Amino acid sequence: MRRLLDRKKDLTDEIIRRKIREAIDDPSSDIDADTIFERLDRLHAERIKTEGGGV
Repeated sequence: MRRLLDRKKDLTDEIIRRKIREAIDDPSSDIDADTIFERLDRLHAERIKTEGGGV
């Protein structure tokens, strides 16, 4: 069982490495941090509104 879990972890690590490399190699323009935080704030506000105020 342990070998299976180790293999799964290795595969997950490889997928993550590939996604990171893909993002680094992506020639499209970077997204400004302020833009990212604005999007996150908006998404969070929408989620809170949808869920009726949180907690």
